[in-house]
Amino acid sequence: MIDKKSLNFWYKKKDLISWYKKPKKIISKVQNYYHWFPDGKTNVYFNCIKKNILKGLGNKIALITIDENWSENKITYRDLDNYVQKFAFIINKKSKNSNQIMIHGSASIETSISMFSCAKLGITHTVIFEELQSEAILKRIKLLKPQMIITRTKNKKILDFFKKNSKKYNYKIIHFQKLKLDKYTFNLNINDIIRLKCSHTSGKEILSNHHLFNLFTSGSTGEPKGIIHSSAGYLIYSKFSCQKKFGMKKNSIIFCVSDAGWINGHTYSLYGPLSIGATSIIIEKPISILNVKKFLKVLKTYKVTILYLPVTLIRMLKSIDPNIKFRSKNLKTLGSMGEPLASSIAKWYANSFVKKNNPIVNTYFQTETGGIIFSPEFNDKLKNKTYGTVGKSISGYLKLNVKIKQKLIELKIKTIWPGCMINVINGKKIWEKYWDKNGYFNLFDIGKLNKNHCLVINGRSDDVINIRGHRIGSEEIESIILKIKNVSEVSAVSIKDKIEGHKIVIFSSINSKNFFEIEKKINDELYKNFGSYALPKKIFFLSSLPKTRSGKIMRRILRDLLENPNKKINNISTILNKKIIFEIKKEIVKDGKRR
Repeated sequence: MIDKKSLNFWYKKKDLISWYKKPKKIISKVQNYYHWFPDGKTNVYFNCIKKNILKGLGNKIALITIDENWSENKITYRDLDNYVQKFAFIINKKSKNSNQIMIHGSASIETSISMFSCAKLGITHTVIFEELQSEAILKRIKLLKPQMIITRTKNKKILDFFKKNSKKYNYKIIHFQKLKLDKYTFNLNINDIIRLKCSHTSGKEILSNHHLFNLFTSGSTGEPKGIIHSSAGYLIYSKFSCQKKFGMKKNSIIFCVSDAGWINGHTYSLYGPLSIGATSIIIEKPISILNVKKFLKVLKTYKVTILYLPVTLIRMLKSIDPNIKFRSKNLKTLGSMGEPLASSIAKWYANSFVKKNNPIVNTYFQTETGGIIFSPEFNDKLKNKTYGTVGKSISGYLKLNVKIKQKLIELKIKTIWPGCMINVINGKKIWEKYWDKNGYFNLFDIGKLNKNHCLVINGRSDDVINIRGHRIGSEEIESIILKIKNVSEVSAVSIKDKIEGHKIVIFSSINSKNFFEIEKKINDELYKNFGSYALPKKIFFLSSLPKTRSGKIMRRILRDLLENPNKKINNISTILNKKIIFEIKKEIVKDGKRR
């Protein structure tokens, strides 16, 4: 919904970034697509790197990278610019007129250079998780149709997969490793870039709504959704949210423990902090911080001021030793990401890292939102009263459809904002699912406001399972399993897990008595398509699944029975086969006894 006061608020924020051509228009709408600052021209690379050098920050550390072996590397803004200038030259030389580049990588210097090089050239980039297997990668290649794939994989099978498909899908490959040169692959490492000679140029002047990046996420559809973000609107929102929620300044040192394939690996590891001129620490393997001694050493050695951790890792750290103290005198702001943070865990986080009652910036965001939309603030006066909530809106001009005395409601954003995605790769039908008849943006979450006007999130409304911050749609999982021979029906639901937030549980009916073989195939397919985090906690084989008379599987009943097999299930009048309830209860109880 377009609100004039909201538009004026965001228009004033345009001066957060530098422009080649300052916009005069605030917004335009073509059909159902919103374009912010449509007549403006800018460049994200210039705002994040070149501008800081021109301001005299060339020798300041921009990035500190930590690889899987805890080898650390410090890169100044000038060094980063040198890398980007030369790598952009290589991209241009190897794949002229590219408009889509896929980056297969973790939070590393290679991925960072690749992202900024694309931004400099005005080429849309898409980062995909390094742990994705070939089937999942191929889905994304078919949707994206990239002209180039950049990878630093050490996995020969994945590299061979890229090479095998390069001719069929018409893309070139840059491999960040010294391997034998072949027909389709250009191999290099960081030293190759350093040795290269090329003239330095400013970033290309691009329109505000040029696609900076696509990022794949999951939902209730059977395929990954390609979320498209703009350049100017997205960068303005990134910088604003860094300042507003974390109190980020030029002298801040943020350690955002996020994979590069997450929206936070874009917004709060690279684009937001560097647009401010801050220093960002990135780590290739987020789970590495469970090496407590090395994690604490990084906090103290680099005088980290802002720590932003996935909720899963906070719980894991607590499970290692609930009495351990990670305190560092420089640490001012603590943030959490990926899922709601329970009040008890928030209290432990604050006590272990800073001091009692410190507010936790427990962030509520989605790939689609571009950044934080709700969270407590770094200096929140409510302090521990925000625990168990995601605080308040980033601005009074970003409003939800929820009131203080309402019960649980499906959450929607009433006003548009510049960080919002501007389109999806998947087409008009998927895009339109995000908008209701009033022009409100669907978040597909259930929540309510508490007495302090803080938002409490109670879960998803579209059958999305959240594991370690990875969101996978139930239908996406089910569509993969249904391709297995002898699987006739399947339903994927989630069960709460103390460490990982949720785990997948599979219910299936099969036309075979070879349960062990099919169980292995299910695990293999889920691993190939998603990675190890998607391996189910349990697979139940049943004679059939609870369905309505129209054939819809009732996941709600399966979830309820998993939580409490003795629970009385209400409203089963629409179930086609009521006897299946007793079979499910029996299997769940039997499994519980085995444990």
